[in-house]
Amino acid sequence: MANAEHKMATDTNLLTFEKCHLELSRAEFNMDAVLFYAKLIQGVFLAVLNSFIDYSFYIFLTVILFLVFFLVYKSYLSPVLYVKELSDIGFKHISPGPDRAERIARAQKARRLGSKIPPPYPNGWFAVAETSQLGIGRVLSVDALGQNLCVYRGEDGVARCVDAYCPHLGANLAVGGSVYGNCIECPFHKWKFGENGACVSVPGIDHPPKGVSIKTWNSVEVDGAIWIWHDAEGRDPLWPMSEVEETKTWGFRGRNEFVVSAHIQEIPENGADVAHLNAVHSPSLVSSLGERYPFLLNIIGCHTWTADWSRNEDHTANLSLTHDYKVLKYDLFHIDASVTQSGPGHVRLLLKTNFGPMMVSQSVTPIGPLLQKIIHRVYSPKYNAFLGIMMVYSEAYMFERDVAIWNSKIFVGAPAYVRTDKTIRLSAHGFRNFIANIANHSEMLVVIL
Repeated sequence: MANAEHKMATDTNLLTFEKCHLELSRAEFNMDAVLFYAKLIQGVFLAVLNSFIDYSFYIFLTVILFLVFFLVYKSYLSPVLYVKELSDIGFKHISPGPDRAERIARAQKARRLGSKIPPPYPNGWFAVAETSQLGIGRVLSVDALGQNLCVYRGEDGVARCVDAYCPHLGANLAVGGSVYGNCIECPFHKWKFGENGACVSVPGIDHPPKGVSIKTWNSVEVDGAIWIWHDAEGRDPLWPMSEVEETKTWGFRGRNEFVVSAHIQEIPENGADVAHLNAVHSPSLVSSLGERYPFLLNIIGCHTWTADWSRNEDHTANLSLTHDYKVLKYDLFHIDASVTQSGPGHVRLLLKTNFGPMMVSQSVTPIGPLLQKIIHRVYSPKYNAFLGIMMVYSEAYMFERDVAIWNSKIFVGAPAYVRTDKTIRLSAHGFRNFIANIANHSEMLVVIL
């Protein structure tokens, strides 16, 4: 019995020894594998590093050539397009999550609209389409100014705008309609309507019915967009939309687009609000650290603004604006801007910088009672095309600061003005010129549900 127990203990010891030897062998193998792969990675890294050092000049030259090609391509051949939808700006306070879009929509729905809100669609010229989007024979569906519109370009190259619905049985001409010559054809029964909106052809009928027509809108094409005249009383344009030399001779560098939840009066009023410039637009675009840590402000730099706004007797207002970007005591980017507001929906900014001039054309178009589509189109001479590209982005980043406020504020019909708000009050008073004749149109005061 004792011998048997001794043998079992010996066998157990042998088994344990064999296991230990096997584990040690495996550990040695694993260590060898680790060392092998470590040396392999080191060898590959050194080979790549040596190749980079040996061919650094060619690599550097390739990178430079690629950057030059990219900048030339973006500057002259591919204008910048920067687009932000309503929910993209001003909703950082709503936490991320799969239902964030629904929560943003609820926040917008729950937001109070304000008091003494003017009619949402004033009189004036408004952009309804981009020139680049409307080729010959192309048809666009546009919803703006409380209207459903059909915008098309005839074979003569002229852009036209008509009401969207066919007077026959109500088909939407902009959805499936076709261009024939300078006529727009209904997709339902192929009725054709001419340049003046009159029906000119009905299949199977020798003579088109008299007195059947669709409404045509006065339209012009300037500043890279198609504009229509909107007047609540149906009057002809009260002022012209003229083309400027800059858009003829300079290059188009791109545009930025925003959808903003605000009354249209607040957008041009922003130009008259001189006090907000240094309050909202002073922090650097490079970093917000200066705003959080004021002692870094002089090192990082900040934007400083001076402005002088005035309203004219006609449909225009003017703003003289000066911008400097100050780092320590140095002005790095000085801009003198001459701004002309023309009606409620059009602004031109002529900018003079140390690197050459630029022009920004702004359009504001109501696409809903309290919903605006705002586009900035940038033009510059050939020699400073890259500066024009940078302006598309920098102007957009500055404008986003206003959008973030607009998307959550209410309209105040009777603000608590102070002495420095004189220009805001004048702007609000001048805006009445574009809505005075429609103030009693109660159906225009639409409540957003």
